[in-house]
Amino acid sequence: MPKRPLVVIGVTGSIAAFKVGNVLTHLRDHVDVVVAMTQAAQQFVGAQTFLALTGNPVITSLWEPSHTKPKHIDLADELDLLLIAPATANIIAKAATGICDDAVSTLLVSVLPSEKPVLFAPAMNTRMWQHPATRANCETLAARGYKFIDPESGDLACGWQGQGRLAEPQVIAQSVLKLLNLAGAKKRKKA
Repeated sequence: MPKRPLVVIGVTGSIAAFKVGNVLTHLRDHVDVVVAMTQAAQQFVGAQTFLALTGNPVITSLWEPSHTKPKHIDLADELDLLLIAPATANIIAKAATGICDDAVSTLLVSVLPSEKPVLFAPAMNTRMWQHPATRANCETLAARGYKFIDPESGDLACGWQGQGRLAEPQVIAQSVLKLLNLAGAKKRKKA
């Protein structure tokens, strides 16, 4: 059996983190998935959830001494695509400026978008999405070869309405599969 592509999903601190479980259900028949989480993400969804959904250990710290190389370097070498979902204004700013102070941001700096696709699926309040700093950071990253799935418009968890909702899980999964040239992958059969 041929080796399946490896997708690493970096989950950051947003209420939209709960939707990543649904993204996984659309991906798991086509790719292997490892999840890395920020401390803020763990305030919304527990690492155990992603362990159960992927069958792989969840990376929550830079200080897990279970590999010969640092885990973020191992994953950067092994992965076929890095997805950041939900991508907060914070992680977008860190990526644009090269700040790496947690498992997800350090992984981001360890993957060159010229070598492997890096896809951001932002989720945040409308003002945060429209803020000039966020817009500039997204433009900087896009110019460097990073890919984006724009957030959708609608009701936001904060009570606002506007653009900032995480794209639907199926849309995110389809974007991942397309970047991996698996867009024609058959959908799972319902039992």
